[in-house]
Amino acid sequence: MESPNRMTQSAEKSAQLGKHDWLEAATQALIQGGVEQVQITALARQLNITRGSFYWHFENREALLDAVIDHWQSRNTGVILEALSTPQSLDQGLLALFAVWVDRQQFDPLLDQAVRDWGRRSDKVKHVLRAEDDARVSAIARFLTRFGFTADQGFIRARVIYFTQLSFYALGVNDPYANRLRYLDTYFQCFIGRDAEPAAKNAFAAQQLELKQ
Repeated sequence: MESPNRMTQSAEKSAQLGKHDWLEAATQALIQGGVEQVQITALARQLNITRGSFYWHFENREALLDAVIDHWQSRNTGVILEALSTPQSLDQGLLALFAVWVDRQQFDPLLDQAVRDWGRRSDKVKHVLRAEDDARVSAIARFLTRFGFTADQGFIRARVIYFTQLSFYALGVNDPYANRLRYLDTYFQCFIGRDAEPAAKNAFAAQQLELKQ
């Protein structure tokens, strides 16, 4: 039987932890060990709290897993949509997209890959993944058509841009900072058929240098 002090400490701990803490613990478990590791008892032990406190925030494990998917959608698709929503030029938009993809504080590639691995075992998650990939490609395609590409050109170029980045994550490619800048014009040539505008490229270089410091 738990001592009164132990029970008080547990109650205080439960009051301090919120839904976000459970969601963050579940997300990290998914990243580190796959969906099988997202278990209520194991998460409660990790958080040093009683299992019963979980049910203040989630109805069951399935509700927690749905929240993880919602978090992934909001974070990793949300930042792409936001990056493409305000740029006033084609170059600014593409570089804003590149900046999101190389900044793990914005786009979380480990979470993206963990959800993709989960989707290989779950038809439900596979369908969500397909819809999110389509939404991301569509957002890039719409952006490209704003700046003169036809619908077909925008769609195919968007696929090339997006699938190239997914392959970087899947293969663990991590170009050094100097290479990112060195290859920038070549990527622009491949993606939109010309070099990047110097002013936009310089602004991107300054931003990336600041992030490195």
